[in-house]
Amino acid sequence: MAAFWFFVVTAWLTLLPMLSSTVDGARVPAMFVFGDSLLDPGNNNHLVTLAKANYAPNGVDFVGGVTGRFCNGGTVADHLGTLLGLPLIPPFNDPNTTGSHILRGVNFASAASGILNHTGRLYGNLFSMDDQIANFNITLQQLNSQLGDDTESFLAKSLFFLNMGSNDYVNNYLLPFSDKPNKYTPEAFSDLLIRNYNKQLMNLYDLGGRRFLVASLGPLGCIPNQIGNSGGSIDSCVGQTNQLAAQFNTKLRTMLDELTGSLQGSYFLYWDTYSSATEIIDNYADYGFKHQHSACCGGGRSKGQIICLPLLPLECHNRSQYVFWDPYHPTDAFNAIVAKGAFQGTLQAAHPMNVQQLVET
Repeated sequence: MAAFWFFVVTAWLTLLPMLSSTVDGARVPAMFVFGDSLLDPGNNNHLVTLAKANYAPNGVDFVGGVTGRFCNGGTVADHLGTLLGLPLIPPFNDPNTTGSHILRGVNFASAASGILNHTGRLYGNLFSMDDQIANFNITLQQLNSQLGDDTESFLAKSLFFLNMGSNDYVNNYLLPFSDKPNKYTPEAFSDLLIRNYNKQLMNLYDLGGRRFLVASLGPLGCIPNQIGNSGGSIDSCVGQTNQLAAQFNTKLRTMLDELTGSLQGSYFLYWDTYSSATEIIDNYADYGFKHQHSACCGGGRSKGQIICLPLLPLECHNRSQYVFWDPYHPTDAFNAIVAKGAFQGTLQAAHPMNVQQLVET
């Protein structure tokens, strides 16, 4: 009996600092992350897929080295977590992400994934948004076993961060020889994405999420991949692609307002990453950058036609001078700036509040 009580007390003392947001200064108990390669911390490492980044020079400036992040350093989720006082959020698809390791949150993001289940499948296996919700359900069962009746309150105070939809355009609708433009007008395709995303967000609400930060699409026409393959000027963004992103974003903001109004106790914060990124790209020198459209690591026009590979020489020795790390993803320096903007609400129209205000509600 004495051994039993020793086990109980020891387990409680282990969980207590993780459950309290006041003991260690964390602003939320946990953060649960859903998205694509912009947020993937290595979930695709153990999948049969071409969409993985667990090789150098990725991670060249990251404290953990090569982890599977598509960046020279930390993702937006990493930087936002730091601002919230959280440690690095572990990937779901890691054998060590269990037990007490899930009590600060779990990152479910998967490179090449999208809102639609078939998005990105040409690369191989991945976790679509629906798959990520199913994986969260697995984590939820583990949380229930550890927290019991406190799980509901734990989730209600945690932050759910989502950044999804880019691949539904870049690796689906806009792919060469894609049949989607013949099946859907841009208007109809954005409606399809919003309908599916709406159901997915409602599913997360039903599973206990209450505080949501939902990122819009960035200016997809400004990534080196789109510029390099456009055949146009390497000094300007692809306007047609940006129009697609803007159309989706308008509907996303309306949808999030409607969810906040209809789902009791919920907050769906729309993060206008399109405006944030455009501001930085257009005024790149003001933010300490010297290269606004060309990637740091890659090949071809704007270094946007060949992905970042170990065999390519890493000629950009000062990565902080680049907005983009590779043909698709921004640098650590860019991620740090926009994460601070989301948190403080200084770089974009956070609607209806910024993250700092959200977690204090």
